Amino acid sequence: MILHIFIEIFICISMMLSPNLFSQEIVCFFPTGTSKTLSYIQSQQQKYVKITELSKQLLIGTVYNPAKQILSFKKGNLTYVPQSTVLNFTLKDGSEYLTKMKHAVIKQQSEHYVPFDDFVTALQSLGLHSIEKRGENVYQIGKGINPLLASTFAIPAEMLDEQSTQEMADESGSEVFNKEELIVSSGFAETQQAEKRQNEKKILPKQKILQAIVESADASNAEKCTITGISLEAIDDTYTIGFSSNIGLEKYQKPEIRGREVIIRFPDTEDGTKSLQKLSTFSNITSFGKEQIRNFALYTIRFSQDIEKAEIKKNTSRSVQVTITLKPVEKTESAPKIKGVWDLDVIVLDPGHGGEDAGAISINGYREKDIALSIAKKTKELLKKELPNTKVVMTRDDDTFVELYRRGQLANKNKGKLFISIHCNSMPTKPHPANGCESYILRPGRNSEAVRVAEKENAAIRLEKERVNYDDISEEKLIISTMAQSAFVKFSEKYAAMLQKEVAGKTGLFNRGVNQAGFLVLVGASMPNVLFETGFLSNINDEKLLVSEKGQQMMAEGIVKAIKRYAQEYAKNN
Repeated sequence: MILHIFIEIFICISMMLSPNLFSQEIVCFFPTGTSKTLSYIQSQQQKYVKITELSKQLLIGTVYNPAKQILSFKKGNLTYVPQSTVLNFTLKDGSEYLTKMKHAVIKQQSEHYVPFDDFVTALQSLGLHSIEKRGENVYQIGKGINPLLASTFAIPAEMLDEQSTQEMADESGSEVFNKEELIVSSGFAETQQAEKRQNEKKILPKQKILQAIVESADASNAEKCTITGISLEAIDDTYTIGFSSNIGLEKYQKPEIRGREVIIRFPDTEDGTKSLQKLSTFSNITSFGKEQIRNFALYTIRFSQDIEKAEIKKNTSRSVQVTITLKPVEKTESAPKIKGVWDLDVIVLDPGHGGEDAGAISINGYREKDIALSIAKKTKELLKKELPNTKVVMTRDDDTFVELYRRGQLANKNKGKLFISIHCNSMPTKPHPANGCESYILRPGRNSEAVRVAEKENAAIRLEKERVNYDDISEEKLIISTMAQSAFVKFSEKYAAMLQKEVAGKTGLFNRGVNQAGFLVLVGASMPNVLFETGFLSNINDEKLLVSEKGQQMMAEGIVKAIKRYAQEYAKNN
């Protein structure tokens, strides 16, 4: 008890004196598109949030009792102890489950703080909430999860004796663990390690507590086989998929092939995995889905090529391996193609701003015009290698000012088939939590944010000598102009969606999606066209990526990868 009081006093003094501790904000986006902002204090590189604020702002519907140190959910009560890393969740039927964070709950004056990243991971492991990290201080609130509650993810209380529980309560959270250890993970290596630990029948020591999370399904749900992890590896046209379970995986059926689709069934089995979205990002995989039909866990994988064969075999007592081989694509000799008006033979890259128009200025003084030009040049060099038969036109290749209307004229003069205007976003105040990449197609702005971005990019006309070019661009004229481009809207939207997915995947930036607004630079371009806001110069983390050589190269690679995907789609439809 005396030790706890000493630790509490020490933490309070440290929080008042430490130069590394300061207040910032976390932004959490809800499925409805609205967001909530949570303030946090930082110490030892950890973000700590008041439980009071968490309950009111984020965990809507919960009731917090600070005196009893209880956070009440619909399913039961979550309790904690200051200076402890252990969270105890008690169901309404009296069942108790424990999970453990990397860092301890702390107390400052009368408020309790939790390490935010550890806490939201623990909530997900207990099946209470789905919160996904999208950026340094940006999180996405899920629409809800269908957990096997604590019986799959957490540690049943009966697995820990009284002494172990007390020892955990006495810990201050000083151990260091990998983040992945907090979540039930997939892969055959982990399954084998879990089996080895079980066979050795070791007593559960406190330093192995996080490893026990993986094994907990054995003790609490031993009668029901549950798929707890899926791994995927691809080498050329061969795909190896591993399924691991909580107990012996004895029942499985031969994979059923239906053209480009393969179905894998596990009788008397339930699915306990999280989102399979990452598995559908592999080349040639168009979708990877799961379904529970009565007592069958069913997984359907669809490919972009025909399937030659699919085999399943036992890997360990708790895992199986499915090997799928695709049929090789037959290369047929065809007559030389005559170039047509719809061939994707010319791509126009438009680095935003230039010359006396610096564009947005970052937190540390970097200029939008320089970043846009550098990314455009890197994109051009990559296109030369990836699409050597495609001509790449730059509206500017140095620090010169080019009028907005002339950029579209240059694109039309060179008979461009795709126009990409490259920019950097920024908020009026710096630094600002808004982050991520977004794409725009030509349409009157649908919301205030889209209008704000358009006004920022259209501001370059103030520097142009011949303002008469825009005198008749009213809202009505803009609508007429976009109607004239209706033939390109489908392709503009298609490329914009591909661009968002590839750049976000390559750079890790938050994907803000495809929007519409009235950008003057797109008005005159008679071809599919997209204005791409690469990231926010008013955001600390986005700025770091955008001004670095590595970040700009990743950005260019994402743009080119999207162009290659678009070119394939373009060829199919023309």
